[in-house]
Parts: sequence; C-alpha cells; structure tokens
Amino acid sequence: MKKIILICFSLLLALTGGCSMNDNDKNTTNDNKTEAVKPKDMDPQDLPQVPAFQDEKMREYMVSTKEEERGYYLLESKLRGFRMLFPEDAKYLSRRSSLTGKHKESIAFNSYDKDTNVMFDGHVTYYKEESFLDEPETMLDIVSGKNDYKGEYKKSSNKNKDIYFGKKKDIFENIDRKYNDSYSYFGYVKSLEEDNLGVEYAFTFGCKNENQPCFLEEEKAKNKVEKLIHSISFLIDKKDK
Repeated sequence: MKKIILICFSLLLALTGGCSMNDNDKNTTNDNKTEAVKPKDMDPQDLPQVPAFQDEKMREYMVSTKEEERGYYLLESKLRGFRMLFPEDAKYLSRRSSLTGKHKESIAFNSYDKDTNVMFDGHVTYYKEESFLDEPETMLDIVSGKNDYKGEYKKSSNKNKDIYFGKKKDIFENIDRKYNDSYSYFGYVKSLEEDNLGVEYAFTFGCKNENQPCFLEEEKAKNKVEKLIHSISFLIDKKDK
C-alpha cells in the first residue's frame, strides 16, 4: 500500500513539475515576444512613463524599453546609421528634424527641468557617402560657421571613431534678466571603420524662465554632452566590407 502511495505521489510531482515547466516556457516565450515588439508598436500605457516614449514621434527612434543607464535609453536613427544614448525627458522637435534621401538625417530634441529651470536643446545630423566627411578641417569649418565659433576643437579617439569637441559660453548683455548666460557644445564624430561617414552635433543649455532661480552648472552640462557623443556608435553592415 505504501509503495502504491509513493508511486502516486511521485507521479503527482512529475505532473506538477511538468506543468510548472510549461508555464515557465510560456513566460519565456511571451517575454521574448514582448522584447521583439518595437516601442513604436506598443500601447503607450505599457511604455515607460517618460517623454521619450510618450512622445509619439520620438518613440519611433527608441530601440527598446530597457534603460541603458539611469535616465537614458537607446536611440537608433531611421536610416539605421547610428545609435546613441537618449535622455528620458527629451521630446522630439519635428520642425528641425528631417530625413533627406538615404544619406542624411537630422534629429532635434529638447527638454526642460523645472527643478533647475534649465532648458536643454540637442541636434544631431547623420551624414553618409559625402566626401567632405573625411576632411575634418572642412567639416569643422562648417560646424564653426553654424555656431559662430572661432576657437579650437579638442580631439579624442578610440578604435571606432574620432571625436571633435568645441564649446563656448554666451552672455546676452542686451537682455534685461539675471540669468542670461548659456553653454553650447558642438563638433563632429567621424567613423574610423568606414569612409565618408559621420555625425555632426550641437547641444545648448540655458535658463528658460527669467522670473525663477536658475541652477545651470557648466560641468554638469559638459558631462551630459560627453556622455551622449561618446555613446554614438555607427551601424556598419559588415557584408558590404
């Protein structure tokens, strides 16, 4: 009798374990399916409750709902030319964004921190198959002209890219307000893996509301920009190499 009970108990455990395993398999499958769905195709209620995902136009660029770093998600250009970290609180600016054929794409965005009263404005432009991209001096002359800059650029490199970094501080003396300065950072990221491939960037930080205290910190702004530009990675199809 005891032997029969033991056999029945063993069968019950086996059946229960089998059912549990199937449930886990189902969950794993469901999780994989969820990850495979692009944020732009998901219900906004199921997305992170931050501007980068709740902004319909912006979430078209977001790779996944996984946070890469605290406060940052991963952006991919529509031309699938590059990826970079993207601030969770940033919103898409359609009037300054564009897609020109298969070789140029501009993405503009901004954010506002009510606690610090700091406005952040960003603009990145991806270029491909343009000869001037392999001539850093020419490219930086273009960047300097756009940003009214006459200084030098700091260069840093790794195995995948060269980064040219310029910065300046503007003080608007003709504006009657206490917080009237801004910091701008701009330059060029050049691919070292493929010719005629690069990203131009420009970021500005300033105080938005003149009647509120503003906590604009130069070092904090610079660190944010460096995080963004160093995160840029070019998506190169190795099959074409």
